[in-house]
Amino acid sequence: QKMMQKMGWSAGKGLGKTNQGMSTPLMAKKTDGRSAVITNAPEGKGSLLHEEEKPRMNQMDLFNSKPTKVLMLRNMVGPGEVDEDLEDEIAEECQKYGDVVRVMIFEVTDPNYRPEEAVRIFVEFTQNDGAIKGMMDLDGRFFGGRVVHTMFFPEDRFERCELAPDKSEPPC
Repeated sequence: QKMMQKMGWSAGKGLGKTNQGMSTPLMAKKTDGRSAVITNAPEGKGSLLHEEEKPRMNQMDLFNSKPTKVLMLRNMVGPGEVDEDLEDEIAEECQKYGDVVRVMIFEVTDPNYRPEEAVRIFVEFTQNDGAIKGMMDLDGRFFGGRVVHTMFFPEDRFERCELAPDKSEPPC
């Protein structure tokens, strides 16, 4: 932190001239025995934000489970905004992360469900690496004015087409 302070950083602010930059340090998070991904450090010790300024969800929460071949995207579109081209567009975009097996879109029809979580887009890759790369690139990205949220989805639930939310999933 001393070195960062010499470069103009002050507690509670992001890096950069207009404080637009990152506000938490980076760290390597193991995904399996031989690989890791770079992500924001857990909040708390080492965090560069004051408690009241911390974001609602830490990026480390994305790695709440072992990576799978299935990546779930939320808040990409809202309820009633799914069109016939969306699956193909998602598959084409995700091909740069790895071979896509299929894309499935599930819309929660309960009117009381949070709109930012109501449309759940599932991308199945042939390898876990595709889902990991997709998560790292897509999470926090803007799409149509919305911030996309990603998480790994259990392969067994995906294979059984159990796509509806359950209580164990963190909110986006």
